[in-house]
Amino acid sequence: MKQIPFSIKNRQELHDCIEKVQQEARALKNLSCVLVSIFMDTANERMLQEMKHTINASFPEAQIVGSVSRGEIVNGTLVEHDIVVNFTLFECSKVRVMSYDFRMMSSEQAGKELLAILNADKEVAAVEVISAGFHLDVNPFFHEVSKSRQEIVFFGGLADDGSLGQNGMVFAQNTTLRHGVAVAVFSGSKLHVQASSSFGWKPLGRSMTVTKMDGEFCLKELDGMPALDVFERYLGIVNNDRFLVESLTFPFYFERNGTVLARHPRRCREDGGVMFGADFRVGERVRLAYGDPSDIIENAMVLQEKLANFRPEAIFMVSCVARWMLLGSDTEQELSVTRHLAPSSGFYAYGEFMRNDAGEIMVSNMTLVTIGMREGPGRSEKREIKVEHPKFKPHRTIMAHLVHLIETTTQELEETNAKLAKLAQLDRLTEVFNRGETEMRLATMLQQSQLSGQPLAVLMLDIDDFKGINDSFGHEMGDKVIEAVAGILREVTRTEVDAPGRWGGDEFLVVFPDMAAKEGHEIAERIRKEVAALDFLPEGRRVTVSIGLATAAEDDTTNALCRRVDMALYEAKRSGGKNMVIMH
Repeated sequence: MKQIPFSIKNRQELHDCIEKVQQEARALKNLSCVLVSIFMDTANERMLQEMKHTINASFPEAQIVGSVSRGEIVNGTLVEHDIVVNFTLFECSKVRVMSYDFRMMSSEQAGKELLAILNADKEVAAVEVISAGFHLDVNPFFHEVSKSRQEIVFFGGLADDGSLGQNGMVFAQNTTLRHGVAVAVFSGSKLHVQASSSFGWKPLGRSMTVTKMDGEFCLKELDGMPALDVFERYLGIVNNDRFLVESLTFPFYFERNGTVLARHPRRCREDGGVMFGADFRVGERVRLAYGDPSDIIENAMVLQEKLANFRPEAIFMVSCVARWMLLGSDTEQELSVTRHLAPSSGFYAYGEFMRNDAGEIMVSNMTLVTIGMREGPGRSEKREIKVEHPKFKPHRTIMAHLVHLIETTTQELEETNAKLAKLAQLDRLTEVFNRGETEMRLATMLQQSQLSGQPLAVLMLDIDDFKGINDSFGHEMGDKVIEAVAGILREVTRTEVDAPGRWGGDEFLVVFPDMAAKEGHEIAERIRKEVAALDFLPEGRRVTVSIGLATAAEDDTTNALCRRVDMALYEAKRSGGKNMVIMH
């Protein structure tokens, strides 16, 4: 296998490149297939047709795939205005290029057709998908092809020439499409493929919940706030002709099925909704994110080592435009991770396609994706990789300090919010849950119990003659008694499982999920005895408690359950002579 990428400006340069490729092809023991990938920054269909004609004249069986793009990559170098033509020569593998026009068939139907092809060929190792523009709904397509064998690697991206929202253009063989996808299927028993990705964006500010969507791609509200207001409030980015450019490097960041994903906007609507190139789901927790240039390049260095161990013969790359916009002149440092490993070629996308560990093919943003390929076991020699830490220019150094400030203040904010959230749940005197939190946990645990069929016990406790303790020894001693009883409740309950709470005054309520009546009665008796063993009251006085216990019925409500346990407590205090446990 051999990959030979070129950056050209005209047809004559293409002729010169083809001559070099022909020499390389003759040096191979066998030539089973030629894949030609073309990436260009303008949709010049006439030039494209001339290029295809020239390529086919020398390589009649060549498979051709590509797209318009905002920027191109050749051998770890950024190319902005030339045309990238990448020849990949295979010795024992095959590549089939096809296209799906979404005006002729639905996205779902196209996915089913490709899935049938993948299921019929047991040697498929990888699939490249290039989508034309933001306007396509590729989710149904990916939903279908995600049913393919999990070991098949998927990669590619959403192609756009930088017009942000206009139709992109992809091409496959003799077809050009502005409403579809181009697909290259790589297959062969000796073809090895490794996919790696690098992210580097970090969450910024508070977490927000997606509360309203209009379809899958229009984010209407976060925490009840119009999505556009989030950009205006926290970033000062308003809806004008600069919105897309300015917001591109501040995506929303979230986790789905164990994979960190990002989404950047593509346009705003008059109603305050924001359109994205990939989906959100109501209930997902998202945060704004920012890019740390140092971390982005450090992550790419880790990717370099992984690629080196794979020993690729060819590397395909897809990177997000936002990475380029953020890194600026430092972009070359990130791309250089492939420079000494194998010939590389790729393009900058407005959405990157990759497959997670669960087999789901997803659209992400802000990601650098590299695909290493080789035929056979790979070269045996050990390749030494020197990883250099990034050296930023002065303006990048300033940014690094600002990033550190953001990270530190964000961490402090998160820690403060966590403490405030905990304080909002707890009773200050006893450090068990307060009344509101206890009621909420009771309702949640009762619902879970009824859904799962698992038992649930509730205990209500009242300190006997507590008014007399206050009258005789003062409120400070009364508080000490309440604290001591709460300490016993914390000791006997299961951490992160049970819900001990102060119900009010000298009353406590404890919820025991997954606990039957017998076990609940044993714990109630233990609490009663441990309280009775307290001996810090003056004059030899003892603290005792009365306890009511009830277990949940299948049709219980929280009110009904609380009434029963309250009645049990009443019987323990009035009918039983206090210092005892009554169960209903």
